[in-house]
Amino acid sequence: MSSGDADSAADSDADSEDEGSTFMHRLEMIRNLIEAPDEAIEALYDQYGKSMVYTAGGAVGAAAGVAVGGPVGGLVGGVVGKKTAGKFTNQDGPIFSENAPSAVGAYPHAHRVGNLIFVSGIGPRQAVTDEIPGGPIRDADGNPLDYDIRAQTRAVIENIKTILEDAGTSLDKVVDCLSFLVDMDRDFAGYNEVYAEYFSDIQCARTTVAVRAMPTPIAVELKVIAKI
Repeated sequence: MSSGDADSAADSDADSEDEGSTFMHRLEMIRNLIEAPDEAIEALYDQYGKSMVYTAGGAVGAAAGVAVGGPVGGLVGGVVGKKTAGKFTNQDGPIFSENAPSAVGAYPHAHRVGNLIFVSGIGPRQAVTDEIPGGPIRDADGNPLDYDIRAQTRAVIENIKTILEDAGTSLDKVVDCLSFLVDMDRDFAGYNEVYAEYFSDIQCARTTVAVRAMPTPIAVELKVIAKI
């Protein structure tokens, strides 16, 4: 064997050892999170900082999927991610979601206190694009536009559902809802219809109020409180 072949073989062995070490590290991380989540979370916080709170479930899910690999890796990653998302957000404080529209002020998407998640007022804007399903209620010059209140309401509730899931809970854990409508006379019936599609079985408390305007050209906004 030439010296070049020997070097290549050594490099290959080293790469295999690195891959094996990474695999075992990921498995150990997943096992620790499941068996002793509090200690594992504290260690990860010390290593990476609390900014990872809102992506922790996805990060662990991805690690689990890669560690398992093969056709079941994705399935395992999804299950582990959902199960650990709530464990990572088990400390009081703000929660940010990568999958929800950006805030228009200095506030998080939600805030955890004890076993409750307080979600900020959320509108129908889409994450990244800021598109408003159903269309905006006015143009850039302030002129009124026709819009679909049902599409806006559905987008609002889907955004809230995403934030709650990223926070480790779900829409069926909502206990209180406060809704804001810019045009109560025009929009209440359509908003109420879509609301019922999601909340008829949940039966949380609800208050709906009329407001003069929102910071963005939307017709509806909801804020909720949910249990973990």
